[in-house]
Amino acid sequence: MAKRKAKAARPRLVPAVTVADVTEIGTSPGVLVVRTGPFTRTPKVFTVPAEMVGSFVSKLHDAACAAEEEYWDLLPAFRAGAASDDAAELARAKEKWLLSQSWQQEAQRVLGAKPDRVFFMDYVGHVGVVAAAPYAAAPHLLIFDPLQLHRLAPAFQQAAARAWQSLPGTVADPAQRLAASQREWASVPWPRTPVTLPTQQQAERVITGLRTEFLRRAPLLKEH
Repeated sequence: MAKRKAKAARPRLVPAVTVADVTEIGTSPGVLVVRTGPFTRTPKVFTVPAEMVGSFVSKLHDAACAAEEEYWDLLPAFRAGAASDDAAELARAKEKWLLSQSWQQEAQRVLGAKPDRVFFMDYVGHVGVVAAAPYAAAPHLLIFDPLQLHRLAPAFQQAAARAWQSLPGTVADPAQRLAASQREWASVPWPRTPVTLPTQQQAERVITGLRTEFLRRAPLLKEH
């Protein structure tokens, strides 16, 4: 009797994990571009075709709101490993804590229900954006602070509008557009423009405002 041919397993997505520090949002013709990472290392680049930008920006906002439901309660855990209240030291401790969490396992769990090449997940009070080809040259799992995403929301919306407006006349195949955009942005200096860090007083004022907005929102009921 002939043996039944085994089903080929779907390739597992094993992304490299990066905590978003500096984030740049730009466009290429018909493409929204995001570069993010530490000052000191080559940034990760992921791209979204203009046909998807409306859905992308909306889902990113929803993921940030969902992550924020846990974020404020986890602040003490983020800061527990810091040796001082210096902003750089707090950022170092938070990055170390985030990278110690089970991000890849959570990504594999979520991927079981969402076999997409780009998807969002909220985990330990943060947003994970998982992107693989054709949206990124290699699989990435980018960890964003939800407050960072709220601050960047206007820039995402503006870039999404520019990507959509520039779509007419571009290459019809989105994958070709994304590949060309990734090559273009991989050669752009990092960061593209000087980054001015906020003072502690400015940062506290922004955080207080975002905390107030969070408390005014109705709590989200998260699915499990």
